[in-house]
Amino acid sequence: MKILYYLLIFSIFSTNSYAVPFKWLKNEILEVCKVNQNVRITSEWVKDNGMWASITIPLSKGELLSVHLRKGKKNDWRWYATHNDAFPVKSTHYHKNSINKKYGNKKIEDVITDCKKAKSKVKKIKFNTNDIFIQDDIFDGLEDNKKIKGFGNLIFPVQKKCKGIKKYPVMFLIHHSGGRIMTDYKHILHDMCIATFEPFIFKSRGYDKNFYDRSKKISWISPHVGALDSLRALDILSKNKSVDSTKIGIMGWSWGGTVAIETQNYFNLDVIKPKNNFKLHLALYPFCYHYENTKTTDAPLLILMGDKDYLPHNLCEEYIVTQKDLKKTNKQIIVFKNTTHFYDKTGSNFEDGIKISSECRVYTDNNGQIWVRPKDKSKWFNISANGGWFGNKGDKKLYDHSMKICWGYGSSLNKKNQVAYEKTLKIFKENVNKYLLN
Repeated sequence: MKILYYLLIFSIFSTNSYAVPFKWLKNEILEVCKVNQNVRITSEWVKDNGMWASITIPLSKGELLSVHLRKGKKNDWRWYATHNDAFPVKSTHYHKNSINKKYGNKKIEDVITDCKKAKSKVKKIKFNTNDIFIQDDIFDGLEDNKKIKGFGNLIFPVQKKCKGIKKYPVMFLIHHSGGRIMTDYKHILHDMCIATFEPFIFKSRGYDKNFYDRSKKISWISPHVGALDSLRALDILSKNKSVDSTKIGIMGWSWGGTVAIETQNYFNLDVIKPKNNFKLHLALYPFCYHYENTKTTDAPLLILMGDKDYLPHNLCEEYIVTQKDLKKTNKQIIVFKNTTHFYDKTGSNFEDGIKISSECRVYTDNNGQIWVRPKDKSKWFNISANGGWFGNKGDKKLYDHSMKICWGYGSSLNKKNQVAYEKTLKIFKENVNKYLLN
């Protein structure tokens, strides 16, 4: 059941737009620059066969780019990096950059401005964790799960205004299912003198991103794995002499947003038993699981997503209602109008073949049994008792209905919404200031 369950979760979180992170760039950030207008850059380079290739890179007004050195190359070969692409700061004989002609005769330096030195201090953190699967594996305990070594990068800001800070607040940044984060938030946090920690949840298990191919071995890693790694890393970072253990938050995008929610759910905490808890949870466009055990920590949770998201916002709204019933007034959701998944991602105007019904309510009871529970109780279906998503031990009609609402396919748009993005940045800064700085 554990392996077959990945298929549903893949449909909930996957997208075809991701690429492998830039392994050939150094982690250290030398500068952070701002884009002063919407623009498209054409980046061209010579391939090994001597032929030229090119790619169009969209940038949006206000976007932040970080400058890095390329590994193994001369120190003066610097690259701009976004969460999608990278291109050299200066054109060379083998690599040329130009602005699309529709923007006139502007040059790169006319568009990418306000560069500030911000070389960061990166420390690799290791922690003990386990290979687990999904909710029922958590419920069974961790003693029978393979032990592995997790790792991630703790990055301290070194701007002049941050000098003299003895103990830094920290924000965990949890990547989406493509293995990346939205880097704007990291640069903003560093400018606020807040350190960041990026756990490499997939890489610790030998993968760069989540995917499923019927002809190959399944490599899906569930958000519950992310919750385990994050909580284990939290205990390690809390002991770091340069970290303020009372001011550590967690935020994530899509898959990572679900991780941010799961790290405050006692369904996970009762088994993992961390010695520390996060002080702030921010989840951008997540999928919300439901539990019979609705208890959570007292830390604030804020969910931000759109009304046009292919991950149903009503499931997260229902989750928040369960928290209100427990008198948790600091658990909130904000749903932006006319807003899709990945609304804060530059150049994300693309179609996904995913359509998940608002009735796909994945629910885990106190016995660790996983259900699909639509509003019509006569159609509730026990996935665990069925032998998994592709078992055959239950009522066929109920099974077919569960597959229909949770395995839907259809056109789903992902498009940046500048208004929602700017509102998100404002809400993000307000909450970080309130819970990690004051």
